[in-house]
Amino acid sequence: MATPTDAAAPPARELWFVRPGAVEVRPGAPPRAPEGGEIVARAVASGVSQGTELLLFRGEGPTPFDPSLDAPGAPTYPRRYGYAWVGEVVARGEGAALALGDRVFALAPHGDVHLFGPGAARGLPRAIPGERAVLAANLETAITCVWDAGIGLGDAVVVLGGGIVGLLVVALARRAGAEVRLVEPSERRRQAGLALGATAATRPEDDRPRGDADVVIAATGDPSELDRAIAHAGRDATVTVASFYGARTSPVALGAEFHRRRLRLRASQVSTIPPERAPRWDHARRFALVRALLEDPALDALLDPPVPFDAAPSAYAELAAEPGARLQTVFQYGSGSTTRGAT
Repeated sequence: MATPTDAAAPPARELWFVRPGAVEVRPGAPPRAPEGGEIVARAVASGVSQGTELLLFRGEGPTPFDPSLDAPGAPTYPRRYGYAWVGEVVARGEGAALALGDRVFALAPHGDVHLFGPGAARGLPRAIPGERAVLAANLETAITCVWDAGIGLGDAVVVLGGGIVGLLVVALARRAGAEVRLVEPSERRRQAGLALGATAATRPEDDRPRGDADVVIAATGDPSELDRAIAHAGRDATVTVASFYGARTSPVALGAEFHRRRLRLRASQVSTIPPERAPRWDHARRFALVRALLEDPALDALLDPPVPFDAAPSAYAELAAEPGARLQTVFQYGSGSTTRGAT
């Protein structure tokens, strides 16, 4: 049986969402020794979702917050959360597929160290910087969104919302040969969209929908923006919703234009492969595509300067106060004292 290689390592800090508006960095128990095909990995970086995680931080998520994790009636708080974690293997059980020192990505909460069962952590080339690697989760989401939307060569695509998922959709749609327009209030995000291949990037107040788009991607996180998406869509076009709205709702006009143009409204969800691709694609093949895309250094333009993990409480407060001011927030891990969070 293997044992962790660094018994003298600092405490295993963990991020906890305590209640709406409050997170804490708490000391955690070190993991047990891995068995069988298990591994222990220590954090290099983790990325913050400005969609799902800010819903949780603001108290705007549904109940249960995550049906894949929460039993019916389970309380939302306190809880750990996060799904863009990058680390390195520091201990392995007999027969583990990953070697000591291997770089891994996992859909795991923010924290210093994790014990993973077989297949729960996926290997990454060490040539991919750890901070860029946190984009893997959102790249999976963006790939799936492009598939769900059926974006093809020459399509006129409008992306509403220049968060990380929206910007990655811009980049992938451009790679697919589409002409992409971005609508986003943040100047910084509009410039990032142009750098990733958008042909135009417009403020919402300057946006003039022409009703001619082949595909519209709704990625603002605001359900009221579905009216704008419908206004952009051409006849028989598809409006694909990439956002997770949580408990937020808004009236949507599904009257004259929605019906007259015979529009389709489609949800995109990363946990499953779109049915038209499922006979040939599985999660492993999709993640192999993610690995290849992560080799592009142009993606580094989406990364903000890293934030020390101990500073996570203030980082969430700043993100909630000015969500458009940042691109991808990345927590950087290292030795240091464990701190308590604040509201």
